[in-house]
Amino acid sequence: MTLHEVIHEGEEAHLGTGHLVTPQMLSHLMNELGESTPTEILPERVLVRTADTIVWWKPAGQAVMFFSDRGGDDILKGLNGKRYPHPPLLFKVNGSNLWIRALGANLRPTGKSPLYLAPYWNCYDNGSVCTGTMKIPREKSVTGIEGWEQSFFRSEFTHAGGARKRTRYPAGLLAMWQTLQSKAQFPAGYLVKVKQTVGEFVSNHETQTQNEN
Repeated sequence: MTLHEVIHEGEEAHLGTGHLVTPQMLSHLMNELGESTPTEILPERVLVRTADTIVWWKPAGQAVMFFSDRGGDDILKGLNGKRYPHPPLLFKVNGSNLWIRALGANLRPTGKSPLYLAPYWNCYDNGSVCTGTMKIPREKSVTGIEGWEQSFFRSEFTHAGGARKRTRYPAGLLAMWQTLQSKAQFPAGYLVKVKQTVGEFVSNHETQTQNEN
């Protein structure tokens, strides 16, 4: 790879003698383009870190959820603002795009670990999230992980974003969350398995909100 200065002669211009590009010059170019990866200590929860992508897992735990009840739906009003148990989750961020899957075991996954549909509204079959009212964190480093998680759970869940059933609970997703209000843990048996591993999830950056037939 060579670098050529542009030489102007009157109204004409041509390339000057080429100089070999050094690794230091490439590093400087990457910094100027904002594509460099910052030097940082990675938490145990981080699985993948590149210049534009972060993938991490979140252990099972409790979190408050907010549902849009603008239509005056009594069920949604009863669900809104309550604390629920959640399964272990897998998050992926690329730019301002967010994907989420559920995990079957509350352990740090490997590339071959199977994945499940995230049991939430606003999530599509390919794992992409309709960010809607979410406040997108500005941090492009691992320091933004907590912000992404908080933004996801503090946003309004407004609509069913997928064609597939998002839970194996017989009565459906909203009924599932109703029963979970008094529970300490999310039952893994409620999750719907998908034909995707962690490794495949990491490499797929599809953002179209299309659903499976």
